[in-house]
Amino acid sequence: MKINTVLRQLQQSRYIAVIAHIQPDGDTIGSCLALAEFLEAEGKKITLYCQDKVPSPLEFLNGYDKFRNSEEEVTAYDLSIAVDCSDIDRLGNCYEIFKAGKHTINIDHHKSNTLFADINLVDTNAAATGEIIYRIGRELTGHINKYAAEALYTAISTDTGSFCYGNTTSNSYRIAAQLVDYGVDIERITTILYKRNRLERIRLLGRALNSLALYENNTIAIMAITREDLAATGAMESEIESMVNYAINIIGVEIGILLKEAEDGTIRISFRSKGRIDVSKLAGCFGGGGHHAAAGASMQVDIHQARKQILTAAREILGAMEQ
Repeated sequence: MKINTVLRQLQQSRYIAVIAHIQPDGDTIGSCLALAEFLEAEGKKITLYCQDKVPSPLEFLNGYDKFRNSEEEVTAYDLSIAVDCSDIDRLGNCYEIFKAGKHTINIDHHKSNTLFADINLVDTNAAATGEIIYRIGRELTGHINKYAAEALYTAISTDTGSFCYGNTTSNSYRIAAQLVDYGVDIERITTILYKRNRLERIRLLGRALNSLALYENNTIAIMAITREDLAATGAMESEIESMVNYAINIIGVEIGILLKEAEDGTIRISFRSKGRIDVSKLAGCFGGGGHHAAAGASMQVDIHQARKQILTAAREILGAMEQ
């Protein structure tokens, strides 16, 4: 889909809903906030939506507190935009708001995207949806203010693992350089995103590491965090983000897995690989999706059943790679 089609629809619309995905991360929140900045600069009326709370490490971004959960009476916006959502399930309880839009746009970079909108702008070569929003902002307004620049830098940095993951491209660095020119303080944002931990998170990390188990000659590593762990440490669910990296960063491990028990009993799973294994396929076994080296899924079983089923699937995928 050409970006010009998206730009025309944005210009023709006045009341616009911008929707982030469930269990939001830096890419979806940063991309939504930057897009809102661009559209408001053009005189558009923007409402931001997300089923779940914005993670506390992202609360430094301007406008983070403007996200709504849903509306009792769904408004038919001129345009509804899904940002960084690979399929309609990722919209959660905001799907009705998306569906009610007179026109719909889907802006994403996941290769598993199901092209569910009237207009689909899906660039699988982009390391983050923030890179696509950057292009839209440059074309739409010709200027990026400091707030939008910080939001976009956060989007790209978090989805590339601070420019360390294999999805990072030369274009990622070029965009980041432009964002620095627009006022981004790299040291400040890096400190906020990666170098600040509450004591409660460190205690939760200790429990997660204590749960670590290795399988298949130490090529599969699994950690688990239960509701009891969260209650005992006082940590927040949002502070679990990135703990899966401790599993994948072990020498010899090909698949790192973190199981998280949500308050409603849902088991949320994060998958990571070093690149040889496509964990989006592993996540797909459980109705999830994502990228080659990072993916996620949810299961409606107890955490012990989830571990057993996931380990079986991981063994099969690893075995298939070795044949």
